[in-house]
Parts: sequence; C-alpha cells; structure tokens
Amino acid sequence: MKQAKASIVIPTYNRAHLLPKAIQTSLNQTVECEVIVVDHGSSDDTPKVAGSFGEAITYVRRERDFGPHFCWLEGVLHASSEFVHLQFDDDWIEETFIEECLQRFDPETGFVFSAARIVLENTKQVIDIQFDDWLPETGSYPVGMLEKKILSSLISPGAAVYRKQILIDALYQGRLPMSEAEYHGVGPDCLVTLLSLLRYQKLGFVKDALATFQAHPRSITIDAKSDPEKKIKINDAYKEVKRYYKELKLLKKIRKLKGLIQR
Repeated sequence: MKQAKASIVIPTYNRAHLLPKAIQTSLNQTVECEVIVVDHGSSDDTPKVAGSFGEAITYVRRERDFGPHFCWLEGVLHASSEFVHLQFDDDWIEETFIEECLQRFDPETGFVFSAARIVLENTKQVIDIQFDDWLPETGSYPVGMLEKKILSSLISPGAAVYRKQILIDALYQGRLPMSEAEYHGVGPDCLVTLLSLLRYQKLGFVKDALATFQAHPRSITIDAKSDPEKKIKINDAYKEVKRYYKELKLLKKIRKLKGLIQR
C-alpha cells in the first residue's frame, strides 16, 4: 500500500447492516487513505462484514466496550497519517471528501470541514443541508470568523478532517476538570474543534456537501429531540465543554502576557 495521505477511522457497534457503505465510501476516496474499523464488542455480524473487506482495511476488535470515546481514540492511535477523519458507521462521504479537505490544509490550519446533507434512513430523502451557509465559499479562514458560530452550535467530526494530535488530546475519557454535567457520547466531539481553534490560527471550509448523515431513531441527536430530559442533559454537557474552552482561552492570554508563549 502507498503512503496514506489521510486515515479514516470508523468506530462501530452492532451496525453490521450499515457498516459496508461507511467502509466502501471510505475506500473509494480519490486520494490514498487507510481505513481503520474499530469494533468494541459487537454481537452481530460486524466481524464477518469487516472480514469481507480483507486487507483493504485494518480491523481492530475488543470484546469489551469501554465507551464510545475510547473506541474513537483507539482508532486514532492506530492511524499512521497526520490527518484523520472520524467516519461514523451509519454515515458516508463522497469520493472527493478527503482530497478536497486536504487541499485546504497548511501549517496554520487546525482542521477542515465540509457542508453535510441530512437524509432519512429509509428513503434517503435530503431533509437538510448543514454548514453550507456558515462561510461564503470554499477556502481558508481565520478562526475568529467562526468562533461565535461554533460556540453556539456544533461541527460534527463526521464532516471534518482533523490533525491526529488534536484528536488524541481532545478525546478524553471520563469528565473534564471541574465538570458538573455529562452525557454518554457527548463532549469530545465538540472539544476536537474547539482545541483546534485554540492551537491554530486558521480553519478550512469546503462549501459542497461532501458528507452525509442519516437521521434515524438510534441517533443520539434524533433520540434527544423526542425526549426533553435527554435534550437538556446533552445541552448541559456541551455547555461544560464550551466553558472549558473559554477557560483555556483565558489561560492562554495570561500565559502570553507573561511571555510563556509566543501567540
């Protein structure tokens, strides 16, 4: 295999019927990518599905699941590229997604994201387009242009390519320091973006909708919409992460004033 330009990590759990499309669209990228499927304890046909792709993918399996974030982190730790995309097992990407994102990276860019479609699971009808109106056109932008927007919303890792080190540092297990609220599967998916804003001066954007998310009852987001109590818990968990970011940003300013950092 040629040197991968990017690594695509697919965490999965009991979604053997959805996994093939996530894997195949990852393998179909127009630039060389390594595809890493991380299975933490699936009891369905996931091992068989992954095995059907042979040496085209790296399959990592644990019999015991220690939570979604550890599954994500294990995949990232297996990645050999500096640039990593987290591909969720029920979603997919267009064949130019990685190539278009990589073209927007330079040494000052922390991450690149694209617009994304939301489709119904059964009919594949497009019910929404996310992020396409966040910036005027494809290109590179100062992080300050989107900081307020990101703090009031969320960029899914499924629509972005991040630097490997950012993902390693952001995919925390357990709680943040002084955190008072948490919810299963919520937090690190937001911190990867915020940590990129903190460490890098620019972000990249692709206006075309090159990622697709499926809306179905088993999605955390969709499930929360039908359960007000869960929605409150998710929002509170995200508020903790965003507060932590603001605290780190303040600490960065203090360190800069003391001459401990250059920017």
